[in-house]
Amino acid sequence: MMPDLESTFRVFAAHLRTVSSGWTYPLHSHPLFEINLLLEGRQLIRVNGQDYQQQPGDLLIFRPEDLHESRNDGGSDMTYYCIHFDTDERELRELLCRGSRRHFSSDSLLARNARPSLNRLMEFAGADDTPGNGEYKRLQIKMNTLSAMFGLFAALTEGFAHPQEIRSGDLRSSRIAEEIAAFLERSVERTAEQSGFALDEGELKETVASAITGLGYSPSACTRMFQEIYGISPRRYLSRLKLKKAKLLLMQPELSIEQISCRLGYADIAHFSRQFKRWTGESPGKFRARVHI
Repeated sequence: MMPDLESTFRVFAAHLRTVSSGWTYPLHSHPLFEINLLLEGRQLIRVNGQDYQQQPGDLLIFRPEDLHESRNDGGSDMTYYCIHFDTDERELRELLCRGSRRHFSSDSLLARNARPSLNRLMEFAGADDTPGNGEYKRLQIKMNTLSAMFGLFAALTEGFAHPQEIRSGDLRSSRIAEEIAAFLERSVERTAEQSGFALDEGELKETVASAITGLGYSPSACTRMFQEIYGISPRRYLSRLKLKKAKLLLMQPELSIEQISCRLGYADIAHFSRQFKRWTGESPGKFRARVHI
């Protein structure tokens, strides 16, 4: 029997680019996963102080907050494709953050399996802006892009899920992180059903503190282990869960925004609207209109 499915991911700043000899990109980090595929030329990428020489067809996969910089390491033009993404799929985050490997050569299982989906994504790059594209054509492109992304996630899962040596410390961190994540997920579902949570900082701190209590490690150690496994802090993970719940409620047309505000624990609709816009850049009403509810 097919299981119920519920997942959220976002794609950011995907681009196909050709750069000239001598091109560089400065050292930076961001809270996203990133995939860099080299198509032509030669690229040198430094990740957390480690240099990787990238040849055509090679993939580099960055975890959230990896410090990285790059340069065209050849004497001619270089072409690459880059995509940033984020996902709230807990098992996928754990797989992608596991271990220290960043570079996958063109003949590796992961690179070979991921390439068809990456080729499809490159094909769709910019297609949505083609003059004359109607509403249904744009929808088709969007659905094809979603299909390619899920194909990419499947390839990443297969590539990272192969048996590998896991140290006892990694097993401990994974167990602690899973317990914290499960507690936070239950907390969001329980409090939403009881119409009792709000997205304020004090409540976030209190819930995270409750998740860590009784695990036998200090709050700082628990936070570090969680970050190692999922690539984000427990508080940020909880914030995403709560924002996701707010969006799901907004996608239920039988609920008014005022009812949703009350269910999420806000004293008034204005407070909820301000917080939602602070997190997403748009009002609850605009979000609802955008998703055609």
